[in-house]
Amino acid sequence: MLEEESKPAPTIPLDSVHRIACRFDISEPFKVSDFPGKGNIHRQTFLIAAGHPGNIHEYLLQMLNTEVFTRPDTVMDTMVSCIRAQNEALSEMVLRRDPEWESIRLIPTKDGETYLKTDDSDPPQFWRMMVRIPNARSYGSLNEIFSPGERLRIAEEAGKGLALFRTLTAGMNVKEVPEPLPGYRNTALYYDQLDSILEGSRTLEESSVRLPSDLTLRQSTGRHFLVQLDPHEYRARMKNPQVRRLTALALENRSYCLKLQKKLKSGNLRTVIVHGDTKLDNFLFSTITGKVKALVDLDTVMPHTWLSDWGDMIRSLINVSGEKPGNPDEIKIDLDIFKALARGFIGSSTPLPRHEVELMVDAARIMALELGVRFLTDYVRGDTYFRLNSGDPADLNRIRAVVQFSIFQGLGRRNEEARSYIADLYGTEKNRLSG
Repeated sequence: MLEEESKPAPTIPLDSVHRIACRFDISEPFKVSDFPGKGNIHRQTFLIAAGHPGNIHEYLLQMLNTEVFTRPDTVMDTMVSCIRAQNEALSEMVLRRDPEWESIRLIPTKDGETYLKTDDSDPPQFWRMMVRIPNARSYGSLNEIFSPGERLRIAEEAGKGLALFRTLTAGMNVKEVPEPLPGYRNTALYYDQLDSILEGSRTLEESSVRLPSDLTLRQSTGRHFLVQLDPHEYRARMKNPQVRRLTALALENRSYCLKLQKKLKSGNLRTVIVHGDTKLDNFLFSTITGKVKALVDLDTVMPHTWLSDWGDMIRSLINVSGEKPGNPDEIKIDLDIFKALARGFIGSSTPLPRHEVELMVDAARIMALELGVRFLTDYVRGDTYFRLNSGDPADLNRIRAVVQFSIFQGLGRRNEEARSYIADLYGTEKNRLSG
């Protein structure tokens, strides 16, 4: 899950948006309206309908949130590289069995640039325009799907979509792709922040022993090592029985949570290009055939292990109660969804090394635990990273932490069944490919 630390987005008048849209290479006339399907990060997203009745083309115009993505040029360069890699792979017919996949298409500015950087604002604004992929829809949650059978089918398609994305981006050079967010997916860093917050650090000097040695990383993440609550509220949150239980669980499983990062650093796991945010609403599905059609939101494309993408997708989909259950007892692990995701992913993947496949269940548990640590840290720190919206309960991040730790423990209880299913599926697929 991405950080949600930006302030509420100010309203931009539609006539101002229209002037921005005029700087992109689209036909006129066109109409501008707010886009209801925007996410939590890029709140300034608008729908552009260009052309005349009967021949309307739709586009999405989006202003990058530079409070979150402080290196927007890098984000856009990586996005362009990812789109190019997908298009080249598609032209080479690497997806012969899946002709429906579409990559994002950027509309250039009238000056021929891939995105627009305004010079008349301080700080500069970064805008991009994309073709709205036709005949496609997304789901915010599997709970939106009434039919249990259809729910499993969509889950299997999502697993397949992740595998196809991996295949299409395999040609990207990991050495040429920088991290979009310094510290993102750095499990050790998240634990260092937890340690600093538990120690009550309020200044960089007090947290110096925990801060990263890399200057860029320190500048980008230093504030997240510091308690922002007043002393009374901080002590109250620290004494909360649920916080104490989750803290103990986080600390006793530190070594387990660091497993992927250590194996990646040692070279035991391959470094490949990953999407970085594989929640369900980033997958598009055909409204005609129901098949997966695209994986969008390419802002977090980065080098890592594919297991982090897989694990993040699993932990976000197998919890059918969502991130804000009214009662922790409602948190349930749906292993049928796990199996559907695995069928789609393994059945559509290029050959996977056995030692990486054997970590697939661990990866899902690790990603849940990692996110749980992040929510827990932020709650005790003062909700400065995953900011609360008006109307949110004051303990929302504690509730979110409970959910992720429950997923971690729930998958642990189903560990053998999940591992056995993956092993059988992998063996069957290996036999199919070799036969």
